[in-house]
Parts: sequence; C-alpha cells; structure tokens
Amino acid sequence: MECVAPPLSLLLTVKRSLEKGQPAKNGILNYLKKEEGDFPLLVSKWLAHLQQGQVTHELLRAEKSIHRRVLLQLLERGLRGESIYTPLSQLEDEIIEACNHELAQKLARLPFLLLIPLLLFQFPAFLLLLFGPLIQNFFHSLEGG
Repeated sequence: MECVAPPLSLLLTVKRSLEKGQPAKNGILNYLKKEEGDFPLLVSKWLAHLQQGQVTHELLRAEKSIHRRVLLQLLERGLRGESIYTPLSQLEDEIIEACNHELAQKLARLPFLLLIPLLLFQFPAFLLLLFGPLIQNFFHSLEGG
C-alpha cells in the first residue's frame, strides 16, 4: 500500500487477515514481508519481544505516535487471543481522521510556503521594472544638467 500511513497499512493488513479467518499474526507477518522503513522495523522488534516473552512497554514508550502505540497494544491483545476486530475498526476511523487532519494542516501551510519563491525571485524583478526607468531618468538628468 503505497503512500498510506504505516500504522494504517498495518491495521488494514491485519484487518484483512482477520476477515479471511486467519489469525492476527498472519496479517502482521504479511505486513512485515511487504513493507520497508522505520515502522516495520519497530513492529518486527516488537513481535520478536512478544515471541520471546519479554515486556514490550519500554519499546512502546519510545514511540512518539499515540496511534502507533495503541495499534501495537491492540495487536498484542489480539495475539493473546482476544477479539480485536471491533476495536481495529474504530482505530481505523481514528487513524484516517488523524491523517486527514495532518493533510489539512500541511495544505493550510502550503500557500505561505509558495510565497517564498514569489518574494525571492519575482518581487526583485518587479522592483527593477518599476524603478529601472526612474533610475535611468535620474542618471540622464545628471548627465544633461
């Protein structure tokens, strides 16, 4: 799933696995096979800690995103045998809403960022066009006067 937020991609892969009647672990493993980046590395560390019976709280605390932490905690409950389909659906809605909010913030900043080339390149050219004839008349009057 190209151009999709990594936690949303994991969530959708696990949800699809659950809908097929497979365990959540199959969805996680499918996600790890397909994806690359920082988040899949975190997920693989997290899964290794779980399989070895280690505590994952410290690993999850290091993650800044609340959505990623909650998703991994929810998947941990799913790996222990709890039913997680309904909470996964609710979390999917929340993650999509957070992604839309982040996109809206970036789009709101875009017009201001696009003003930078305008100020750096077009405004000085406009000043040259405006003051060029004035300066030329000034120098011409100094020569003739």
